[in-house]
Amino acid sequence: MVLEIIGLSPEAQALYERLVERSPATLADLTPATPGELAELAELGLVTPLPGDPPRYVAVSPGRGLDALIRARSQELTAARHRVAQLSARFHRSVPDEDAAGLVEVVVGREAVSGAFLRLQRGARRQVRVFDAPPYATPMGGNAVEFELLGRGVEVRALYDRRAMEVPGTLSLIARYLAAGEHARVGDVPVKLALNDEPMAVMPLRHDRHVVESALVVHDSTLLDALAALFEMCWERAVPLQVRQGRLAEATEAADARRDLLPLLAAGLTDAAIAAHLGWSDRTVRRHVHALLIQLDARTRFQAGYQAAARGWL
Repeated sequence: MVLEIIGLSPEAQALYERLVERSPATLADLTPATPGELAELAELGLVTPLPGDPPRYVAVSPGRGLDALIRARSQELTAARHRVAQLSARFHRSVPDEDAAGLVEVVVGREAVSGAFLRLQRGARRQVRVFDAPPYATPMGGNAVEFELLGRGVEVRALYDRRAMEVPGTLSLIARYLAAGEHARVGDVPVKLALNDEPMAVMPLRHDRHVVESALVVHDSTLLDALAALFEMCWERAVPLQVRQGRLAEATEAADARRDLLPLLAAGLTDAAIAAHLGWSDRTVRRHVHALLIQLDARTRFQAGYQAAARGWL
């Protein structure tokens, strides 16, 4: 039965469902229910007895009673996840030098690689950091687990390679992530990489393949520290990406255009990528870029980005 996961036996669930449909009811009305099943529901806070002879029973609303059980189970699972992470960290710290090979695993096959990435996400307690870059093995379709992580308060920071902005569907997908709470930046991505705070990292074994057929899973080690430092260094150099309402309508004022255009210009996006990102035409992009160059007294886009940063516009 579905509700066994939150502590109801199949018999108690069946009884509760009958009570939901015909409260209040006596024990005789609920035959073949037993006093033990009623006691189980009462202990879980799902029924309330009414005075009388014989006593009658009323189901507590599912929105109140079952939600309370779900929240309690979620808290238990969160505590268990934290304990597993603590034990994992202790395990890796206690690995002797002769077992150091276990700190780096090689997983082979798409399913194994996907499983390692899923394990990394599920094991995150506070944050996940990702280098995202093409080529992609499958069409952009979204990472449902990331939305779950963001929903339970895990910080997700994603650094997208400039080339990713050219891939159809990327911008609309990033907009969904940002709306859910992701922190995103655009810059130069040296290698695909994902890190959590278990600590654990997953990265392709080969970076020149269109399909990731094998990957390295790195556990608590000096190598993992180096990968984390690499991410932070690239993150600091990248440009924050902001998307409002998915695709933005054409800005009606110069200040709006400057605010929307500058981060993308500084990130090195092409006119086509900027147009797709902002919902502008190519001609509108060129017009606003030209206006910015004049306003900033710059001859090149690089100079414009430098001047904008110096003036605190970024």
